[in-house]
Amino acid sequence: MRGPILTNNAQIASMTRMWPGLKRRGQRRGRIKWVGTVRPQFQTYRIEISHLVPKPPQVRVLSPELTRLPDNEEGQLPHVYPPADDPTLCLYDPANDEWDHSMLISETIVPWALDWLACYELWLMTGRWTGGGRHQEVGHNEELEVE
Repeated sequence: MRGPILTNNAQIASMTRMWPGLKRRGQRRGRIKWVGTVRPQFQTYRIEISHLVPKPPQVRVLSPELTRLPDNEEGQLPHVYPPADDPTLCLYDPANDEWDHSMLISETIVPWALDWLACYELWLMTGRWTGGGRHQEVGHNEELEVE
């Protein structure tokens, strides 16, 4: 942990200021959700960001459905966490402490999600993942607890 855990109010204020297109969709039992559209390059995506301390934030693409490449050597859909029908984007390596609760979601998770989506668009065109990172073993869920 690099610093104190940021409050939900601090996360909400920063997201509202920096990403007004991502609207808060309630706060229930400490969980905050934002939903909105982003356009990293060519395609517009509707995403959901969900956050509940002490778990790390999770990002899902609500639409359009992410395309799989079944015969791709890097996997049908690289750098996501299961389940396959509702994957969570793998935006950072939890084993290397690349994100913690002292960081603003608006300054880390959102830009990382945009980068992931840009890499995804390139992957669809080339079949190669250029986003870096450590490839997850098939069927292994690293250290991220998906809700």
